[in-house]
Amino acid sequence: MQRKKMCIGILGLMQALFLFLPASRAVAADDPLTLLLVPVEEENVVFRQFLPVKHYLEKRLNRRVELDIAHNAEAALDRLGQGQVDLAYLDPSAYCEGKSMYQLHPVAKVVKNGEGQYRSVLVVRDDSQVEKIVQIPGRSLALGNTRSSSAYLMPLAMLQEIKLDLEDFSQVGFLQKEDLVALSVLVRDYDVGAMSQEVARKYLPYGLRIIKKSEKLPQFIISSAPQMDVEERNALQTALLEYTPQDFDTVSFAEAEDREYNVVRIMLKNITGKDYLAYPEGAVKLALLPLYSPITLDKMFAPLAEYLTQETGREFRLVIPRDFEEFVSIVSNGEVDFAYQNPYVYLLLGQRGKLQSLVTTISPEPETSREEFRGVILVRKDSAISSLEDLKGKDIMIVSRRSAGGYRFQKILLRQHGIDIAREARLEEGKKHEEVVLSVYRGEADAGFVREAALQVAKDIVDTSDLRVLATTEYYPNWPFAAYTETDADLVAKVRSALLAIEDPAFLEEARINGFTQSQMKRLQQLKEKVVLE
Repeated sequence: MQRKKMCIGILGLMQALFLFLPASRAVAADDPLTLLLVPVEEENVVFRQFLPVKHYLEKRLNRRVELDIAHNAEAALDRLGQGQVDLAYLDPSAYCEGKSMYQLHPVAKVVKNGEGQYRSVLVVRDDSQVEKIVQIPGRSLALGNTRSSSAYLMPLAMLQEIKLDLEDFSQVGFLQKEDLVALSVLVRDYDVGAMSQEVARKYLPYGLRIIKKSEKLPQFIISSAPQMDVEERNALQTALLEYTPQDFDTVSFAEAEDREYNVVRIMLKNITGKDYLAYPEGAVKLALLPLYSPITLDKMFAPLAEYLTQETGREFRLVIPRDFEEFVSIVSNGEVDFAYQNPYVYLLLGQRGKLQSLVTTISPEPETSREEFRGVILVRKDSAISSLEDLKGKDIMIVSRRSAGGYRFQKILLRQHGIDIAREARLEEGKKHEEVVLSVYRGEADAGFVREAALQVAKDIVDTSDLRVLATTEYYPNWPFAAYTETDADLVAKVRSALLAIEDPAFLEEARINGFTQSQMKRLQQLKEKVVLE
């Protein structure tokens, strides 16, 4: 009897204690699911967009869903990382930071107006005299929150592409909401504003005008706390992907791949110095010589990385260094598996025994498909420079001393005319082709050396009718796609076969690649005899 009473007492104590234990999130239907919203627009707009999602999830999951508002990304990340909320609707840059700090999990990417991507834009008033981004130095600029991809990070990247920073403006303001940025331009508090294209569209009828659009960025993302149960997260993901909005103005969802957000990580590293780049174990790294800006390169070559992933069964990730020197360093140190570079840099690294050429690029140069390319010497249309001799004693902007189309080819041409340009002119490195074109356009340099095809890219930045081609170089072998000498031989063979097997190069249109052909080792050797590898 005494033993029975003891058992009953223990059972009662256990039941009492159980009342004070937290219920499992995976099974408790009465435990609310909390979705934290971090609005870039007015709070009521974002809340209204997600209200139908809340009602849908409650029915689908048989669980109460609560919407909450965070007034900034920092607070949202802290609450999500510590498990105080289950989910958060995050800006791409905030997601990248949270993924690194707290190992947040991507659940689904937001789709707005049928698009899983969005753009950042720079706007002016409709009556402004500003037509292109190169005209905005010296004016006042309104940006958003410093953690915003669309109103801060991407605008700074666009400015960086043309060698502008915040010191080039008469005044810079940081406003917390993109609607406030738009209104501040309309009421003439600021001359130029930065925001998402979605927000800008609302104000175009009232007098705003877009002067520059960014490359596309992946949309905002729904992320889960690291503590969330895997089964619960999978069920939630399935529910979101199967959600069908009744109103076109509300959000829907698509699968989110973490690799999509690498372009944001690259911007964060280049602009803020914060390095959130991480590569999955076993990822194959493909280094790109930084011919253009990181955002442009990611847009150009992400489809190629996806193609190689499908064809080889290994995940390919792009590695985009800051400049030519960093590219040479990481390839020399064996930090990547494959490399895509100009023929001069290939010869330099090949001489050191670091690379083996697999295939040669076929590209439009500038319109005709060629296994070769050339450089040009560029001056302003109104320049007094009319011959190669006139370049002596002038200020010349080159891409880099390791650039083929932006220095080495022109150096060969000038040497053939008895001109040692490195001694007889003042050379400055611009690091990117766009920067060289801009320097000539602005009159900061008397002449510039760029790859001929780079003029097509520059049309989005300047009025190229104000520029003139003084001379063109000979054609030389196009860019080699190469493997690091210690990369697995079977993988190397698969990559080479995959590149040569491309029949429809439409997916490489952004990269201006029409395909690949056999390596041109004989022509590369001929080029080697003309250049000094240094």
